[in-house]
Amino acid sequence: MKHLCVLFTILFIKISAQSEIKGIAVAENGQPIVRANVILFNAANEIETFGFSDKTGSFSVSTQKTGNFTLQLAAFNHHPTSIEVVLDHQNKRIDLQKVEISKIPENEIQEVIVTKQNPVRIRKDTVEYTAEKFASGTEMNVEELLKKLPGITVESDGKIKFNNKEVERVMIEDDDLFERGYQTLTQNMPSQSLDKVQVLTNYSRNKLLKDVQNDERVAINLTLKEDAKGKWFGNALFATTSYVENMHQVKLNVMNFSKRRKFYLLYNRNNLGLNEMGGVAYLMNPAQETDAENIGSNLSINPVIRLHQKNSQFSDNRTNFNDDQLASLNYIYNFRNDWKLKFVTVYNDIENRNYTDNTYRFMYDGLQFTNIESKTWKQNIRNLVGKLELSREFSKNANLQFYNKTSSVHERNSNDFIFNGALNQQSGNNRLTSTESKISYTKKLDSSKALVAVARHYYYDRPYNFTDENEVFTYVTGNPEARRIRQQLYSQLNFAGAKISYLNRYSDSKYLELQLGDEYRSEKLNSEISLFNNDLQSIVFNRAEFQNDMYLKQNRVFAKGKFIHTYKNWKYTLDLLSELVSSDFNRTLQSELFVSPGFHIGFEDRKTGSFTLYGNRRFTPLAIENLLQNYIYLGNRNFTEGTAGFQLLPDYSLGLSYSLGDQLTKNLNFSVNYMRLERFMSNNSLVNKNYTFNQTILVEDNDTFFANLEVRRYVRFVKSRFSLLGGFMSSGYKNSINGQELVESTFSNKKVGFEMKSGWTKKINYELGYDWTFSRLKSVSFTNDYLDQKGFFNLYYNFSSEFRIQGNFEYYHFGNTPQKSTRFLDIKADYMIKKLKTNVFLRANNLLNSSTIQRYSLTNVSESIYTQRLMPRHVVLGINKNF
Repeated sequence: MKHLCVLFTILFIKISAQSEIKGIAVAENGQPIVRANVILFNAANEIETFGFSDKTGSFSVSTQKTGNFTLQLAAFNHHPTSIEVVLDHQNKRIDLQKVEISKIPENEIQEVIVTKQNPVRIRKDTVEYTAEKFASGTEMNVEELLKKLPGITVESDGKIKFNNKEVERVMIEDDDLFERGYQTLTQNMPSQSLDKVQVLTNYSRNKLLKDVQNDERVAINLTLKEDAKGKWFGNALFATTSYVENMHQVKLNVMNFSKRRKFYLLYNRNNLGLNEMGGVAYLMNPAQETDAENIGSNLSINPVIRLHQKNSQFSDNRTNFNDDQLASLNYIYNFRNDWKLKFVTVYNDIENRNYTDNTYRFMYDGLQFTNIESKTWKQNIRNLVGKLELSREFSKNANLQFYNKTSSVHERNSNDFIFNGALNQQSGNNRLTSTESKISYTKKLDSSKALVAVARHYYYDRPYNFTDENEVFTYVTGNPEARRIRQQLYSQLNFAGAKISYLNRYSDSKYLELQLGDEYRSEKLNSEISLFNNDLQSIVFNRAEFQNDMYLKQNRVFAKGKFIHTYKNWKYTLDLLSELVSSDFNRTLQSELFVSPGFHIGFEDRKTGSFTLYGNRRFTPLAIENLLQNYIYLGNRNFTEGTAGFQLLPDYSLGLSYSLGDQLTKNLNFSVNYMRLERFMSNNSLVNKNYTFNQTILVEDNDTFFANLEVRRYVRFVKSRFSLLGGFMSSGYKNSINGQELVESTFSNKKVGFEMKSGWTKKINYELGYDWTFSRLKSVSFTNDYLDQKGFFNLYYNFSSEFRIQGNFEYYHFGNTPQKSTRFLDIKADYMIKKLKTNVFLRANNLLNSSTIQRYSLTNVSESIYTQRLMPRHVVLGINKNF
């Protein structure tokens, strides 16, 4: 297999080719022009690709096509220059040497537009697309339009990338309604109202820090046509199956955007397995950002008990037996006195069911047994979130921002488990309340310096009650009457922090950032358990081992410095974090000083490619749920406790990445990373057939190594882009079974695969891919290998600009056991009635009616086969109307 992959790679590289056009952009005096816009047009005056000149004026653009092209160069305050280019065979390289761009006389200077009919305009930090130049009239939403813009790609989850860099925000007329949840906007907003799509590079959320902060973020700003501003528009969708399946989807989006006011209302309900939370999930958890305007991390409390399990193999529409509804209101008002009000509220009701079977075999030190479980998980979550944000611009050198967010979550669980033929019922009731407030003030001292002060408070309160009916405590206590379990838990987190930052851009090549702050947090975790017989009469037993009453108070004073220096094609970044951490864990006091350095070295060159070398050392605190004094019952016959006091776990990491290719197509990407945990959490498991006690222990030294490779080329004779994918991962682990010595194990996997995507301009196109993952678990007493495989084939056919059809096929096979493979076949058909702005669609899902999928897993003491029920075959007919 190894030799086959090497041969395959060699052949692949030889048959792959692109044509390159390069040169040096210079002014009339011979000086290089930095960031000149370089655009390659084909014979139809369509953009083939584009790029920029670097610090030496050098530029390079590539294409897989042949024919007559026009290369156009333009720069601010310069006349555009056009050059006719002929590419008559593959792998042709044209060196234009020096290309002179003449300067516009001062009395004629105006904004530079490449050409009047040009659909793309490139300025210093902005690439602007004219929407109507790329639209065909069949697009039902913004996302479908974005997929047609050169340089922009849209992932399957709705995340957007520009030149392989993830877009952080999508705004409307410079206002950000959805923050990181912009999929709600892009997947629902009609595209016909758009005038321009502006990609903002070096984007900063705080306008005052735009030319100060060293930021490489990317955002998108959507501008509207004049006749769409201040008008109500949106879309409505209704879809249904036959009465047998009785599955439906209803969606309504209503919006109104003007310069002063922006309004967006969304309502959705479905039981088709669709997860509609992607666009509002950012509201549920506090932000974990580390820039100058934020303070605080790891502010959410992980639930000790998880009474619900969802799939992790597929998209939700394969396994999500649901009945969800979501309502969201987003509103922005810009006052005349420079105040801005932003209000967001979300109501969400989720019902999810999951059906799994598991055969578990334990084999260690003479102890062998098999457990067979069948589980029905049912969860209902009701969320209500409100966020109010106020901001004020004070002239041109100061601003103030404040927000408050309040959340309420009510979760209910009702599970039916069958363990070796015996019924086990669980029910849980969990209420969570949290509130978060933050205020920040920015003062711009001059054109290159700024001060940022921020303060934040977060409060989290979570009582948790659940009951479990099984005989596990019969074995634990020796009392045959102990059949019902009730456990009450209570978690609380209180956080307050403040920080001041000084930012100074000394020059275009030097940047300094200094931070000084203090964070205080207090946490509580209590648990208590009660036992009853079948008649609900209380049973007396020794509860001391099953009660917890813990608190953790921590104060962290820190200072952080960052220095960035660029020299020619090199970029150097140095970080240094110093923190004094004082903690009080159940009256055990300790204080310690930690120093965490980090570095980042980058080099970028159009010819030789770019690489990044980085490393850091950090200290991660143990969470309170890892510090349990006594056992907590997790349900499902499992108990856990902690044996370590509060401490910070040290680790360090090193990484290297390399990429080669033009701006739009990264032909080669390679990365390698190494991490060493000097101390890490493991467990000592006390195992028998009827229950497991897990004790958290600290173990020294764990190494993890992983590498990834992606090579993309255009194969001319099939006119398709071919991608070769590879990866390797190896990680060590140490744990103990039944109190014996630590067992050392190593898990590794090697992944190889390929993908092909057609580049045809015809009616038909395709995508296909396949990958093999070779996994190995090596322990002291054995070595086990197994293979996972998955593949896909997507076929697209456009009968006309109004009617298109798509077929998707997926294949999965997990493990070496003689379990069945799983196949999916889906068909999608869309008919666009342009005059009515209406799309009629058909979705035929799981046409092969695959009912289950199996997954094989292995540890150093056990193996298991996990089976999950799948959504049955169903056909959905729907209509989507823009208005």
